[in-house]
Amino acid sequence: MRQHASFPADRRKPTADRRDTVFFRLIKNSISAISHRLPDIGRAVLIVLGFAAAAHACNVPVFRFALERWRPDPYRVTLFHRGSLAEAERALIGTVEDQSEKSSINLAVRTVDVNKLNEAEQELFSSLGKPQIPSLVVQYPAHLRIAAPVWSGLLGKESIARLTDSPIRNALVRRLADGQTAVWLLLESGQAEKDDAAAMLVQEQLKKLEQVLKLPELTDSSEDKLLSATPLQVAFSLLRVPRGDAEQPLIQMLLHSESDLAERSDPMVFPVFGRGRALLPLIGAGVTAENIHDSAAFLVGACSCEVKEQNPGFDLLLAADWDVLLAQDGVPLLASQTRNSTPTGEAELVPIPSGSAKAIETNGLPPGARNHPWYVPVLVIAGVAILIAVAARRTRVQLLRKETAGERLVHDPPTTNTER
Repeated sequence: MRQHASFPADRRKPTADRRDTVFFRLIKNSISAISHRLPDIGRAVLIVLGFAAAAHACNVPVFRFALERWRPDPYRVTLFHRGSLAEAERALIGTVEDQSEKSSINLAVRTVDVNKLNEAEQELFSSLGKPQIPSLVVQYPAHLRIAAPVWSGLLGKESIARLTDSPIRNALVRRLADGQTAVWLLLESGQAEKDDAAAMLVQEQLKKLEQVLKLPELTDSSEDKLLSATPLQVAFSLLRVPRGDAEQPLIQMLLHSESDLAERSDPMVFPVFGRGRALLPLIGAGVTAENIHDSAAFLVGACSCEVKEQNPGFDLLLAADWDVLLAQDGVPLLASQTRNSTPTGEAELVPIPSGSAKAIETNGLPPGARNHPWYVPVLVIAGVAILIAVAARRTRVQLLRKETAGERLVHDPPTTNTER
């Protein structure tokens, strides 16, 4: 039976030095590989340049960087209708569009007349069976490339309210905005004994981790600047999600994040951090103290990510104006600069300086290299060029010495015993 983990294997090293990124290790390995062949001055140049390249690191924890700088990805909402919408229907969908335009909910709405469907729209509409019209269909953000609908329902006040609001999601937003490191959603299986056991284990471990895990030490560097007044702390909590009707949109978001989750009958634990980003779940026997620790340690560790969408997890659909909730003295946060723009399917680049966990290669550059000032790679390249030149000169001198020694052997053949 497969046990889901909420992080790739290379992130399961919470005790690693926060500056020990792939880029840093690449430099150190290069130094180790060639330094014994170089003169002392060459070694010094390489070491200075190499460590200078790795010196620009961010110590802001992953969860806090995500809270302040990661804009939630918009869910795609399609309203299928036939002919013109009635005034009341336009008013209903207009309320959602207003929320979207104000960035107080992460969704993007479009209306489609079923008499004018293109091939992709026809496929989506057909997947609903025989829906009532007008009908709302919700899909994951485009870059996740999950075509199956997350949730659907007849357009009405009740369906709009269920889609955009629920008690558990409201509590989730409040806790994250208050600065909690992560809120752990326990999606119950409906088997009380299993659900209670999972909840007890998670709560016990989270209490321990609040005491054991330590935040990275922030410096005066601009990379370590916090953008909101929200307290920086290690704090966890648990929210149990029963499989009832009230939380169906949330339940479906969780269950459809992986193709086989809907088939599972075990309790599932989703750590949620930032502005509602959920890591992939721990399931059944995979809900262990070790896995809980590793997930939490990843979130508390210094940031290391370069591309938001290449990080583990997915965003939940939440009604929250995060910039208002987190604004410090009225100063807009970095995420505000990306308001009202909808991803077209490509990954959203988020510049995060490298930190403790292994970074991800992007556009052929070494992980972490994209985060350093422009002059750092220039200096590194210049240093390497100097070292190559020094090594080449040294090699040439050695060859000349060998040639000279060879000529001496030709002109001055060794004496024999007879000659003596």
